[in-house]
Amino acid sequence: MRSTGGSGGLCPAAAGDAVALVELMQQLKERSGLTYRQLEQRAAERGEVLARSTLADVLRRRTLPRAELLAVFLRACGCAEDEVAAWLAARQGIEERAAAGAGESSDAGEPPDVGARPDGGESAGGAAVPDAARRSPYRSRRVLLSGAAALVALLLAVGIPLMTGDAAAPPEAAAKASLPTGEVRIRPLRTPGLCLTDGRVLRERRYRTVAMQRPCAEAVPPQTHLTAAGAGRHRIQWTHRDHGKGCLVLLRESGLEGLLEPWDDCRAGGPAQLFRVEPAGGRTGAGGTAYRLRLSGEGAERCVTLGGDEPGATALARPCTGKDDQKFLIGPG
Repeated sequence: MRSTGGSGGLCPAAAGDAVALVELMQQLKERSGLTYRQLEQRAAERGEVLARSTLADVLRRRTLPRAELLAVFLRACGCAEDEVAAWLAARQGIEERAAAGAGESSDAGEPPDVGARPDGGESAGGAAVPDAARRSPYRSRRVLLSGAAALVALLLAVGIPLMTGDAAAPPEAAAKASLPTGEVRIRPLRTPGLCLTDGRVLRERRYRTVAMQRPCAEAVPPQTHLTAAGAGRHRIQWTHRDHGKGCLVLLRESGLEGLLEPWDDCRAGGPAQLFRVEPAGGRTGAGGTAYRLRLSGEGAERCVTLGGDEPGATALARPCTGKDDQKFLIGPG
């Protein structure tokens, strides 16, 4: 549901550093229900500039945004001027603390990035993200064994409702004779030049690998596989030469709800999310079939949904609507 505007209870004064402030900006964007394109348009209506590519870059980084960009972003999200002032004050406090800390120790936290390029984008002079932060392996079942066990316990506890949810799936879900399996490309109907693949987002003060759309030329590796799981259901599996195999799992943790993250446990009965790949109706520009990816079991009323048309837009599990942001083209990889 789209927010009516404003900060929605978020407290910028509680942000102790640039990472925390950027996280709050991400949460504010998600609560607003607005895409990057819509935020850009809302800023333009006020006579301000908020390039969606610049904003997307800011929300992927760990450095402090320029004050001017932050203010424009907040107003586009519907924040009142007193809220904007509170956010700017929090930003100023973070900048001052970071500057003071840098003078005391060369090992202090990342310095704020407050410069700007001539084209209006963020400065390239910010602290570099360590390679380990940019490329971490798929989430390990060994590390998350307790979480996986809790998920299994939940599934067992609601086993009967889950079976009921699957039985209630639309009958057209079985009509997939032309659906390719094995290595595939999953492309959003609205942006067929992009592919559903993995990417990095900043959540809960660290980078997570989640499902998002990126240009297809940049989407391999990993290789995407649609693997049959029985009873008309499938897993979405990624195979990476460095990170191994990972199957998408729906996240339910606070601050991560609805995101899809690859875990290295793809076995039957494991935590991997199962999907019903259903014809979504209508015809594509190429005359093929569009599909929607409906969650199987608990949450069967939700479908994989893209949060925008731009590269880097994350995939989220949201209520199925039949709109084009939930439709995908699936073809051989």
